[in-house]
Amino acid sequence: MESLPIILENQNGEQQATHTARLGVRLNDRDVWLESDGKGGVIIYAEAHESEEQIPVLVVRPQAVNQLNLQVAMEAADDGDDCLPGCGCDDPAHSH
Repeated sequence: MESLPIILENQNGEQQATHTARLGVRLNDRDVWLESDGKGGVIIYAEAHESEEQIPVLVVRPQAVNQLNLQVAMEAADDGDDCLPGCGCDDPAHSH
């Protein structure tokens, strides 16, 4: 696995540069992981709801000084899936 250069910045704006194989961030009790894709980009993995499996959801690669290439992985929702807050649907069967 290729090393991922990261920059940590505290509340005072002081920065510290380091390297890591993977970087995890906990959001709403779920883990989001970042790791190098081995091609100069970053893959972002999201922890699945039902298991500890990590699903690649986004690949970001620099293309030019001010451009990024984004690849987003999406899967179709099951008919029984609940909507997310703010989805805008009027289906009373969905829990919000």
